[in-house]
Amino acid sequence: MNHLGTVQIETNRLILRKFKVTDSMDMFKNWGSDTNVNKYLSWPTHKNIKDAENIINLWMSQYEDNSTYNWVIELKDISETIGTISIVNLDNVNESCEAGYCLSSKYWNKGITTEAFKAIIKFLFEEVGINRICAKHDINNVASGKVMRKCGMVYEGTLREVQFRNNKFCSLAVYSILKKEWFSNI
Repeated sequence: MNHLGTVQIETNRLILRKFKVTDSMDMFKNWGSDTNVNKYLSWPTHKNIKDAENIINLWMSQYEDNSTYNWVIELKDISETIGTISIVNLDNVNESCEAGYCLSSKYWNKGITTEAFKAIIKFLFEEVGINRICAKHDINNVASGKVMRKCGMVYEGTLREVQFRNNKFCSLAVYSILKKEWFSNI
């Protein structure tokens, strides 16, 4: 694989780029403190801007590693950060990874997450050389499953009660896409 790190990627409406400390306020107000966003995530809702600053500082320290892929989603027309998309569980031997994303609820149902995720999928297959990308979503978050399907991902199954969150066990739906599937559809 050809690891390039979190390079800037532009789409029609978005700039996907590395986090900066100055993104803390947008992160806190747009999604970090939004309980509608965080009810499906594995990390707690931010209580104050310091929570956002701390996590951004941690992520920024990881950018020196060119196998770190963690983008902020910036809306071009207002220059505001509205979400994040990242790669976790990167497996160099099997050339696979898992993607995760979240977006400010103010921008749900506008195709933004799909636009960002398609750009990341394209980058990972065409530039990095990943063979398989998977993503998971809480089975109650049907909108996230729609994003995955719109990006060409295939439903693989459900991991039953695999994650403990908000004082209960949650089940996760698993989707994936292979490089050959991506290239056969472009």
